Amino acid sequence: MKSKIADAFYDKEVSVLSRQLITDEEGGVTTNTLEETNSFMGNVNFSNCKKIQEEYGLDYQIDITITTGTEENIKIDDLIKYDEVIYTVTDVIPNDSHKFILASKWLQQFK
Repeated sequence: MKSKIADAFYDKEVSVLSRQLITDEEGGVTTNTLEETNSFMGNVNFSNCKKIQEEYGLDYQIDITITTGTEENIKIDDLIKYDEVIYTVTDVIPNDSHKFILASKWLQQFK
């Protein structure tokens, strides 16, 4: 039953990214890159962010909320990508049947 619910509601793919620093022989950083390390399926929402901020008493802006299964290993400060936009995870709220992920647009950009 849980699988059928997940299949129906967790219909958007979200990528998990890792930061890769490439250093030269002297130890200086020469390249910053992001690499996709994993992905998961979730229910992505943009329209309830203000309401969530008020309900949880958050003093910072969130730009995306994602509901996903409890088995996903997502942590605060992880970088995730949805629809070619990169976000940093600000909160992961576990519930009995799912995890609720809150994230803000990532302001740093690699060139």
